[in-house]
Amino acid sequence: MAEFNREAYSERERSAASRKTLLRKQELVNSYKERLQRSNGFVVFFNFQGIDAYPLTLLRLDIKDLKGEIVVGKNTLFYRAFSDTALSDHRDIFIGPTAALFAYEDPVAVTKKLVEFLKETFDKEWEGRIKGGLLDYKYISPEQVKELAELPSKEELIAKLLGVMMAPVTQLAMTLKAVPQKLVLVLKAIEEEKSKGGQ
Repeated sequence: MAEFNREAYSERERSAASRKTLLRKQELVNSYKERLQRSNGFVVFFNFQGIDAYPLTLLRLDIKDLKGEIVVGKNTLFYRAFSDTALSDHRDIFIGPTAALFAYEDPVAVTKKLVEFLKETFDKEWEGRIKGGLLDYKYISPEQVKELAELPSKEELIAKLLGVMMAPVTQLAMTLKAVPQKLVLVLKAIEEEKSKGGQ
């Protein structure tokens, strides 16, 4: 009977665990790349340190309602996932606690929500929390992220557009409503003139 080799077994076990870890890391990197594609090249990175689990969960739910997602990850994996983008020149983003914000519909709405949350949570220190990101696969600085948050959201723009479009329709409806009233007045005046002439 062959003697059990504990060292060889442990080495195989470590090797299998190492392969499993590498596979898991590659899966995460691929998932970040896939999220970036789904968000059409939009991601904002921020420092989540000091945010308790419950408020962060609430923020994640709010972002999910806006068709976005917040992912907390390791900087090495984030950097690996985004190393073939404009972020490769901005390695400083991947230092310290890092979370990624993705938007699958309206980047302005999710950025607004994040900025509101950071303002409420960190008061005057909120600005230092934003690290930068990508918009349409182009690098955006923390200042540009803040500017993005100040733009009107898609819903606000649609509401304004509808208001502009509805103004002529409303005017037309009022005009059309006035036409029969004027016609009735004209017909009444003609009738009165005829009845005066007939007397």
